[in-house]
Amino acid sequence: MRATILAKAVLGYVPGIQKHYNNATLHLAGADFAATALVGLFQGLGDAVAAVAAAEQQRADAVKAAAAELAKVQPVAKAFRQTVMAAFAGQAAILADFSLEPAKKPVLSAAAKAAAVEKAAATRKALGTKGAAQKKAAKKALAAPAAGSSAAASASPPVEGAPPAAPQAPAKS
Repeated sequence: MRATILAKAVLGYVPGIQKHYNNATLHLAGADFAATALVGLFQGLGDAVAAVAAAEQQRADAVKAAAAELAKVQPVAKAFRQTVMAAFAGQAAILADFSLEPAKKPVLSAAAKAAAVEKAAATRKALGTKGAAQKKAAKKALAAPAAGSSAAASASPPVEGAPPAAPQAPAKS
């Protein structure tokens, strides 16, 4: 901060002014200044800069205190919100008393809905009515292409007695 540097410098001038220009009048920057007025001017800057430093320290202390309070309150507030939402889910009037709104269901796009239907159909076709081990292998085979690893899906050996995995449609660009 330039004011801090200047304040330090002008406060350093004060003893010299009082010693060498005690009763003099100086012509500075187009104005005449008595030595006592010059000392007062320089002291004013020093006091103002000191006040800024004190205010900045107060602010830093306040920010630190607020962070400590946040750390104490945040988990409790989160738990309280969850409790209220669970207790009064769907009751908008009561939730409004707590300045809360009922949870909104996500709105899926038509493309997302179509992809979900496609995935569900592929899963049902692959799983069919099988045993637990066969279902696990089929799910693993379905998950591999979805992760972008079609080579891993073709490298895994087919489960004995299981129908082949559904063919994958080519990716659209």
